[in-house]
Amino acid sequence: MSKLGIKRATTTVDLVTDLDLLAEYEAAEERLERLGKEERPDRLNSSPEIKKAAKEVQRLEKAMADSVVSFKLRALKKPDFAKLEEEHPPRDDNDVDKSFGVNIDTFLDAAMPSSVVEATWKESGKKAEFSGSDWPEIAEDITNGQHAEFTAAILRINRGATTVPFSRSASIVTRG
Repeated sequence: MSKLGIKRATTTVDLVTDLDLLAEYEAAEERLERLGKEERPDRLNSSPEIKKAAKEVQRLEKAMADSVVSFKLRALKKPDFAKLEEEHPPRDDNDVDKSFGVNIDTFLDAAMPSSVVEATWKESGKKAEFSGSDWPEIAEDITNGQHAEFTAAILRINRGATTVPFSRSASIVTRG
């Protein structure tokens, strides 16, 4: 921490570890959305079929809760982040890399070990047995979507806003 007491930005990324259950949940959620679109808009109450589908989504949410690990990530020091960006430049032939400004296939694996502050089981709050050095093993098992969430989070906390937050809406509401 600096003499001014500056704390680097942090964020949390939730990782579902039971991907079979996640797939069931996504299918159930898709079904519920489809049923909602098919339902006549003039009805005041949802049909029994929609209610059943909604209960299934909630059941799966509850079942998944035990398989979610929350990763607290902290921004790197500016020189460390700059070095990582330099070591993992975007590939010339990859538009996704160009949009992120880094090689997304290699950047995250290099950034995660230094970025992970802690990992906890979301439902119980208990510490998960995980350290940054465990990332390569986990990275092999996560989906591309999960990988993208972590990459976006790391980039967001390291490239984030530098202005002092100000809510115009809150100011208007509380103006006396």
